[in-house]
Amino acid sequence: MKSSTIFHAVAVSAALLIPNSSPAQFYDDSSGASGRPYFRVGIGPAFTADGSLTEFSGFAAGNKITYDTGYALDAAMGFAFNPWISAEFETGVVANQISHVDGFALDDTYLYNVPFMANVTFKHTIPRTVVTPYIGAGLGGSVTAFDTDYFANDQVSVYGSASTVVFAYQFYAGVRFELNPQMSVGLGYKYFATENSDFHYESFHYGQPDLHLGIGGVASHIVTICCNMRF
Repeated sequence: MKSSTIFHAVAVSAALLIPNSSPAQFYDDSSGASGRPYFRVGIGPAFTADGSLTEFSGFAAGNKITYDTGYALDAAMGFAFNPWISAEFETGVVANQISHVDGFALDDTYLYNVPFMANVTFKHTIPRTVVTPYIGAGLGGSVTAFDTDYFANDQVSVYGSASTVVFAYQFYAGVRFELNPQMSVGLGYKYFATENSDFHYESFHYGQPDLHLGIGGVASHIVTICCNMRF
């Protein structure tokens, strides 16, 4: 009798703790009621394609730039208009160390992008499952920063940080898995790209012209693990 009472108590407690564990319940809520804001965060590796110098203070450019695998962090606030369409504002950081530039010596040199993007996402929850595939695209800009301890050819060198703002765009796709009516986790792919960046460094010598460093637009392939919270 005592063991039967304990069993019933455990069963009731489990039911209270996980009231939305059935696939049908997840499906009903994850279809995305209209007018629901949400917050999203993501993190993952950033694989940036080789680029090139477009300018270096009047010297011949076109030198190949090789980037190490970096990282990407992003966060977004959005609004679900209906079960299929949402819009959001996204920011974050994409960081890659520059490992090699043809014809240049360098030390501890990085390229950072801090995007500010307006995204539109299309999604559809597979009926009677917790699975929601999605695709989307975004337009906006990026604060691009070049940071180096030493970057030089045979005649000119620069060090320190410089930044500029450039046009940026992205495409993305992935799949989310509903944990409960308020939260989901997912895995996604993002293609993030910018236009060319032009950085200005003040001359080391008084009265001499500023130094100009141009870097071709980046093209990054980003894989993210993300978490979504609906309100």
